[in-house]
Amino acid sequence: MVSNYELIKVGEQATPIVVIDGFIPDPLSLVETIAQHHPFTKQDGDFYPGVRSHPPQEYVKHLHTSLPLLFSQLASHNGLQDFGVEKPLQIPLVQLSIANQAPKSLSPIQCIPHIDTQKDNEWALVHYLFSAPLGGTAFYRHIETGLERVNAAQYEGYFKTLKRQASSVGLPPKAYINGDTAMFTQIARIEPMFNRAVLYPANLLHSGCLPNDISDYADVKEGRLTANASITFKG
Repeated sequence: MVSNYELIKVGEQATPIVVIDGFIPDPLSLVETIAQHHPFTKQDGDFYPGVRSHPPQEYVKHLHTSLPLLFSQLASHNGLQDFGVEKPLQIPLVQLSIANQAPKSLSPIQCIPHIDTQKDNEWALVHYLFSAPLGGTAFYRHIETGLERVNAAQYEGYFKTLKRQASSVGLPPKAYINGDTAMFTQIARIEPMFNRAVLYPANLLHSGCLPNDISDYADVKEGRLTANASITFKG
């Protein structure tokens, strides 16, 4: 039985978000291992505002052990069958990230909320491995379309609206989004805590709440280090 989680529902669609404190038993050891053995680099074609690395295998094993138990419990006790989480899951991607891109170098698409996928059967995990006040994760509604989640059937129309708004509303300022704007309303905000994990449907509009004075140095122990995973439900 998994007990250390909180289930919240956000927005007009009451989309579930799961917050887990104390996600792994020894997070300090994990950070030390990452610092010693896992170099970070910028990935070509990656819109993430920072650098990436691969995770330790023990961490990946922990996800494969703990997440099926968690989602099984969510399906049976928390009424999330409509979100497909009772089906067998796969974890196709796990990576480490350090956000360190200067706001002045951001592209417009990096200055607004985004989705990770158009699929309805995929969730995302972000695991905070930092203690400094470097921002958590926020979730948004696109005002004109009313969309909070964007699936494959909605994406083309949503993207066309964004392109039109680039002219009618204007491009966003070169800054990390940290609240309501002319185009988006923030519907929830999860504050960071060391060893806290957050899970949410991956087509829910979201963004990291990054400070605009973020350091450009990729420091594992002092920077905004997170572990990120994609979780797909098959059935």
